Amino acid sequence: MNRPLRNFKFTFILLISMVCLSSLASAETSVSDTALQAVSAEIARAIKAGEIEGGLVLVIADGKQILFDTQGHHDLDDKLPFKPDTLLRIYSMTKPITSVAAMTLWEQGKFKLDDPVSKYIAAFKTTEVGVIEQDKIVRVATHRPLTVRDLLRHTSGYDYGGPAGTPFGDEYRERGIFYSHYGMYPPKMTIREAADALAQVPLRHQPGQRWTYGLSIDILAALIEIWSGKPFDRYMHQSVLKPLGMQDTFFNIPKNKRERFSSCHTARDGRLVVVDKWDESGYLDGFQFLGGGSGLVSTTLDYGRFSQMLTQWGEFDDVRILKKETLQEMFKNQIGPEGGRSFGLGFSVKKVTLGQGKTAKEYGEYGWGGYASTQFTVIPDANLCMVFMRQTVNPNHRIVNKLFTIIRQGTTVQ
Repeated sequence: MNRPLRNFKFTFILLISMVCLSSLASAETSVSDTALQAVSAEIARAIKAGEIEGGLVLVIADGKQILFDTQGHHDLDDKLPFKPDTLLRIYSMTKPITSVAAMTLWEQGKFKLDDPVSKYIAAFKTTEVGVIEQDKIVRVATHRPLTVRDLLRHTSGYDYGGPAGTPFGDEYRERGIFYSHYGMYPPKMTIREAADALAQVPLRHQPGQRWTYGLSIDILAALIEIWSGKPFDRYMHQSVLKPLGMQDTFFNIPKNKRERFSSCHTARDGRLVVVDKWDESGYLDGFQFLGGGSGLVSTTLDYGRFSQMLTQWGEFDDVRILKKETLQEMFKNQIGPEGGRSFGLGFSVKKVTLGQGKTAKEYGEYGWGGYASTQFTVIPDANLCMVFMRQTVNPNHRIVNKLFTIIRQGTTVQ
């Protein structure tokens, strides 16, 4: 082949590559106005029907806030409205933040995912599995040690104990590891004390056998203190909250922000009633138990910053929290086929469809919800995230699932 022809082919291939790269770089995600209006209308409908007390929904696409709607009341008794800066109990939406904090230490080489928990907390060397026989627990040896990975993916065998009067429920209560006041207030101990106490509680099943939701991330919080050499809340603030500018996310509500705190409701006799008054709540005094799995108070916008960081593969406003490769590992399904569900390291893992008809395409979606009916989700490959907040226990995610479905169907990625 002569040189001019070879140079022409090289130039042609280079131009085609540049066009393709340009096309990829200019890919945009948009959500239709129709979908955004439908979301606001659905919240208004649910409030009028008495299904929810109110709600705040935040949608961010391509790094831009395209919807932030605040409706209804955080206190139906006194008709106190939700506001954009309302402080909310996020309960289990604490878990992803704790998991991210832990993985910053993993990147520093402080631990390995398959390290035994007993390597760092000696009490777990004697942990056993509980088998129910004739309404009593029979303890048997574990087939292998409990690992850090088990904690992050909820395959440890620890749950939240169950009702009093049941074998496992009594095991947890005898050691003080239970939530009081409608399940809203945490155990009366530190997370280090709770970890040592949990080591004496029999596991529901063999480590790694299946997914069981519970206090795993609270044990992880105790490990974070050991790995970092700092109090858990201080390390979380240093590694995640402060770099992301999450100024309204904390375990203990500052006195100058208490008037922004919300009340919380529950369903009773077919209607919503206040069960934790904002100005009387135990949250105002703070808790000794800084629950890595449940303890944070936050705002919708603050959690939006955390969600954007995840959506942008670990980086937000030129600040990198985690490497992309680390988040890819966290977003990978870590549960085997016998485990009962798909779950990564701190996040739910599933496939969802964005768009409808010919534009429909499948993406990976990651997120989690909270006990007060809050929820968030991120779709990094579409640069899309959504946050929904309200304050009602026990959790009911029917409305938020409907809202997020509306957004997904109205999304176009070009």
